[in-house]
Amino acid sequence: MAQLCWQCGALPKPATASESPETEPLHDFHHLIISNDVPLDSEIPFIRGIISDGQNQVDTLNSQIDNLRAAITGLAQKRDKIAKNIRQHRAILSPVRRVPPELVCEILVLSLFSDDHEDPTNNPPWHLGHICRLWRYYVSTYPALWSSITIPSSSSSSDPHPLISMIETQLVRSADTLLRVCWSLHPDRRIADPGSVDLILAQSSRWKSLLLDIGCNYDGELHWLRAANGRLVALETFEVRGSYQVEIPDIFSTTPSLRNVFLSNWVFKASSAPAIPWAQITRYSGALDMDLQLEILEAAPNLLSCAISLTAWADYDRGMPTVLPRLWHLRIEMPGFLHRLEAPLLEELVCQYSRTTRGRSEILPFIQRSSCSLKTLVLRRCSIDSNLVAVLQSLPSLTNLVLDNRHEHGNVNSTPTQIALLDALTGGLCPNLTFLAYRVGPKDDAAHLFAMARSRFRLEPPRPRLTQLRLFGGWAYDVERCPPHIAVEIQMMCDEGFNVCFVGPREADLLRGKGAFP
Repeated sequence: MAQLCWQCGALPKPATASESPETEPLHDFHHLIISNDVPLDSEIPFIRGIISDGQNQVDTLNSQIDNLRAAITGLAQKRDKIAKNIRQHRAILSPVRRVPPELVCEILVLSLFSDDHEDPTNNPPWHLGHICRLWRYYVSTYPALWSSITIPSSSSSSDPHPLISMIETQLVRSADTLLRVCWSLHPDRRIADPGSVDLILAQSSRWKSLLLDIGCNYDGELHWLRAANGRLVALETFEVRGSYQVEIPDIFSTTPSLRNVFLSNWVFKASSAPAIPWAQITRYSGALDMDLQLEILEAAPNLLSCAISLTAWADYDRGMPTVLPRLWHLRIEMPGFLHRLEAPLLEELVCQYSRTTRGRSEILPFIQRSSCSLKTLVLRRCSIDSNLVAVLQSLPSLTNLVLDNRHEHGNVNSTPTQIALLDALTGGLCPNLTFLAYRVGPKDDAAHLFAMARSRFRLEPPRPRLTQLRLFGGWAYDVERCPPHIAVEIQMMCDEGFNVCFVGPREADLLRGKGAFP
């Protein structure tokens, strides 16, 4: 097939003898090409003619190649220009242009604000205004995006803080939206900037939450908060972080909306409980000594959710139990403190499980005394023994069970007590169980675990089936990787249609109820 012209697409003209760029040589010099023989004097002019003709052909071809390259470059530029035009016009039809402004702003709010307590401050959305002109307008006119205010720390009370103008802009753009206020102590600047404090305190009637992230061993003063006394009418959440010795000012006595109080999850070094209207609090968390904890719990009969840590061991046996009549979620670090509590409506318990020096668990007498019907039980770093089986036997209502069982150095095979527990679950222990999370070691005998799971998965109605099995590792070995022999069993169960998987560290922490707050 004849090659078309690269410029116009026409067929090439037939080449005449005089136009043919390639002619056969009149003499054959192959014997000279493959040897080092000296050419005859009569052959030299013909050889030079071949070289000259060949060089002319190479120059011609190079010129054609350069022309082709220039044509390709021009075509590529034309293509790119058309493709850009297509993208620009396709963007006009993009569905995101039809998303209502209110929905765009709600999505942006979710990108900034989170209930994750590991994120103590939320920066205002300055960077979101750099996306496009329309979004800049949305961001600047949507008050909820500007409702998180951070009070800067300062080392001087005289020089104006450089962030004051930004705080003023936030307060204007937040309009009348309720505010999330945070003061995060800086190691080198240990006072709240006075100018910023004055601006934000003037809006204290709009405070929805107040977070004091004051770090370790802070012994300064919080007198600047006193100006908010009697004005915190919208405050719903008060939270403190850090290990400190400062007293909380009495500014919460008249806070009709306050429902959530989260005191430090480290060490709250106060001599008395903060002056808070505990009777109206529904969510509480704190790390205090036992007497302060009991003082708070006795004054908070409406608690629904509670996380308790103790700063020191204590004599739990003295005194009558404190009754929490509405509590449904309890997370507790020292299980011995359960001896001092009673919660008849409790549905969720997150607790470390271990035998005491008297050889029994504190969970069973707590459950028997409370007469509660637990639905969720999370046992952290638990020792699997006969007492644990007795605890589970007392909980026929249990639907969710997480066993974060101990593994010494991660190198111990499944123990007889573990196997006995799995056999008991196979035999009908916790008859309403539908979810099980279980920590596995690298040398655990998976056969009993998966045999139990299969037997519970295959139960016929009306008996409840174990519908989900989650496995996770522990601190003693690589938690991100599933042991190979267990991975094989998981794959086999998934192939059979069962909902089984090995989860990573973050998911495992959520399963184990890790965190300071309920």
